Parts: sequence; structure tokens; C-alpha cells
Amino acid sequence: MGKDITKITTTFEFCDGGSCQKAKSELAVREARAYLRNEKLWDTTHTIRTRCNGRCEDAPTWIVQPGNYWYKNLTPEKAVTIVKSHIEKQEPIKDFLLYKAGDTVLNTENEKTVKPIVFKEKTDTDYGDALVARAFASDQYIYPLFQKLFNTENNLEIIFSGEKHFIDIPLTVNYTDDFDITIKGHNINFKLAIGAITKAMEEKIAPEILERKLGVSEVIWLKNNPTLIGAIRLKNRKGKHLLTINIPKENTSIWNYILEIYLSMDLQNPRIISNLSTHES
Repeated sequence: MGKDITKITTTFEFCDGGSCQKAKSELAVREARAYLRNEKLWDTTHTIRTRCNGRCEDAPTWIVQPGNYWYKNLTPEKAVTIVKSHIEKQEPIKDFLLYKAGDTVLNTENEKTVKPIVFKEKTDTDYGDALVARAFASDQYIYPLFQKLFNTENNLEIIFSGEKHFIDIPLTVNYTDDFDITIKGHNINFKLAIGAITKAMEEKIAPEILERKLGVSEVIWLKNNPTLIGAIRLKNRKGKHLLTINIPKENTSIWNYILEIYLSMDLQNPRIISNLSTHES
């Protein structure tokens, strides 16, 4: 608080996400900050705890600026060595790096690839023969999806609390609450909890929020349906239905958005697993 950032020459960004905390990231942070204090470097450097930076498999991690140097597997012993090198030599410690600008491959022994979403042939209880994909249900995917679906005129049908509503005008999408996203307009007013709620947090969260906490998102492709091209069905963590969004056959632009942006698929070659083999269609 109150630091004059015009004097800062080096910034250390300490990841403080859950995986880094479990890997005892705080021990390295303490050593780095103690060194900067004792060496009278506090006013010309800046140390920041960040939220998860996305490299949990290499925890604990740091990012050092300038230079965009990413460090992995931080320990108290490595901490001071890294700090001294950047301040005294303006150079990274190459043996500890995960990534530096210009690298095309990460220096990691723990790479975890994200399993791609695929459509699978199923006989669905609501739609019959269909292609069904289990999609991402976190707020970083659902919020932009809802903005796209509900902020513009898309002629959709939604099923919420057992009632059907047809939407042909833009609705208001509000996600300023810690957990709930609210959709309002055209005699429609509903909310879903899409913010992160960990198991450790659950006992402190109101039961009604947990009841509407999104846990499952399914995208359903209806190639043989005469009126619908597809649907998105959302459930809570216990499998209870929360919301279904039906997409009319003629609404190909929204369907293409779902395939390309929400599911990260190639429109010409979406990922489909048949009952016999894996193929592209």
C-alpha cells in the first residue's frame, strides 16, 4: 500500500492459487520478501500475490517482469537466487525457468494436456437419438456464452423451473454477484450460481445457492430433428435440471458459435465419436 511504482525496476508475481499454496509457495515468498527488505531493495521492487496463473502442474510458480520470465517448482532456496540474479544482473536463472519469451516449448516434466470435448452418439432421454458433448461448466465459459445467447436477438426457447419461454428480444445478463448470474427481461427472471464454490466452501454457502450451482453442461446436437439444431442442458452437481436452451434449426450462427467458441471445435471437422469408431464429420 502506498508504494511509488514509478521507482519500480523489477516486479515479482507470486502465484497464490490453490495448487501453489498446497506446494508451500508461501515459504519461497517469505524468503524473497525478507531478502528485499534487508538489502534495502523494497522501494525499487514490487512483489504481488496473484490468483492462479494456470500452471498448477509446475507449482509453485512465479512470473518476473520485465522479460516475462516464468519460474517453476519454487523453493525457499531458489527464491533468493532468482531475486538476486534479476536485480544484480538483470538475468534469469535458466535452470529454474518454465518459460521465457521466444520459447516454443515449455520446460516442464509435468505437462498435462486438456482432454478435448467430443460428441458421442447417445439415445437421450429428452431428445432421442443425438450427439451429446460434456462441456465446460465454469464461469469463464458460461458467462461469455450467456452474453452471446441472451444479449442479442437469437430466437431461443428456454426451459426453466418446468416452464418454457420463447426469447426473441435481448435480455439483461448480470454477473456482479460472487456466485449468481442473473438473466432478466421479457417476463423472464432467473439466476444460476456459476461462481467457483470449492468443497471447503460449501458448508458456509446457503443451501439455495448450492441447489442452483451449475455442475454439468451438456451440448446436444440434433441432426435429425425437424425444428431444432441443438440444445444446451445445464444441471447442478447432483444432476438436477437447472436450465435447457433449445436452438432452432435456422439459427446456424449461434450453433456455429457454440461449436467454435464454446467447444473449441473446427466447424468443418467437429470431434465426434460414433458407436464404432472415432471420426471427424
